[in-house]
Amino acid sequence: MLFQMVMGWNLSKAEFGVLSSMLGLMMVIVGPMTAISNTLMHYTANLLQEGRTGSIRFLVRLWLNRILLISLPLLFLAIIFRNPLASFFHLSGPWPVILIGIAFFASAFSPVFSGVLQGMQKFTLVGLPSLATGLVRLLIGGVLVLCVAPLAPSGLAAHALAALAGTALVFCFYRTQNPSPPPGNERPLSAEYSDSYFWATLAALLCYSILMNMDVVLVKHYFSNQDTAGGYARASMIGKTLIFLAQPIAGAMFPKVVSRGHMAGEHAFTFFKAIMLSALIVAGGALFCTLFPQVPILILFRDNAPTPEMIALVRFICWAMAPLGLVFILMNFELAQHRMACVVPLAICAAGFIGGVVLFHGSLWQVVSVLLAASMASLAALIIISFRSFRYDI
Repeated sequence: MLFQMVMGWNLSKAEFGVLSSMLGLMMVIVGPMTAISNTLMHYTANLLQEGRTGSIRFLVRLWLNRILLISLPLLFLAIIFRNPLASFFHLSGPWPVILIGIAFFASAFSPVFSGVLQGMQKFTLVGLPSLATGLVRLLIGGVLVLCVAPLAPSGLAAHALAALAGTALVFCFYRTQNPSPPPGNERPLSAEYSDSYFWATLAALLCYSILMNMDVVLVKHYFSNQDTAGGYARASMIGKTLIFLAQPIAGAMFPKVVSRGHMAGEHAFTFFKAIMLSALIVAGGALFCTLFPQVPILILFRDNAPTPEMIALVRFICWAMAPLGLVFILMNFELAQHRMACVVPLAICAAGFIGGVVLFHGSLWQVVSVLLAASMASLAALIIISFRSFRYDI
């Protein structure tokens, strides 16, 4: 929030739109990478329960090699196609595309190490790199926009450097918690401990990432007016902030409810606790933004006289995104329980959202209406799936 506030205070509406669209594009790609973190978290917890701690390093090495084969070509593609991508998003130059490619490469390996630490329930060691990433991004971003240039590439450069710092720190913590080499020739079965679970998790998180982040990307493409896209990016950032505040609850819940598909009584208690806390945070935040929308606009963007259209847009977007906070908890619970039924409805809702915006983008209100319909449909579908699982297991 502090980073967004510094950017919102010092960047023009158009430049903030560029920054948000590029970060949104990165999140559409990086969001599914959480599948790697969830996979490592899930199987690290299982390996610890089975007493096979020596296999964790082999699992980590397997996934680092796979990520390198994906992230390096994506970086080269971002550099090679920088000009066509800049034209697609109505950018004045290619640097935002290049910087976001570098940021993606720098952060691509972090989910492996953080997933292992979460599986070991080392929540403090998972949180510290995230805190360090936020502080580095805030400090460097502030220096660049204040002393170098108040432009989107300044914020994106800070994001890339912070991603590198966070990855380096979480790697150090991982090595501290796994100092000795694995014993003997004990190796995990890659089919059992990676592939099928990973692909299902990847699909679910990709669909959720589209619902959560693709709105600013599509608005940046369909609305060539820079101020229009920038205004939407500001409102969308306020809505996303409410969801981000609840997401760490899912990270703490996940390793505590891991199973091979059967729910225990303590799992149900943890699940309901996570749902209630998330609902309280998201609903409280949405209600606050409905009653006092001028407050987050003033804090994040130093706009003490927002237009009536901006106020109405903030209210609408907050409630359109609010269901996604609970969707994230429900999805993570299903994945932790090794149940993949959530993938299909999420895929349908994500496809429906993109298709809806392609068909209805005559105004920002149409885009938000499509987002509201998709988020409500995804929440309804996951509630049905999760509570049907409760009926069968308990």
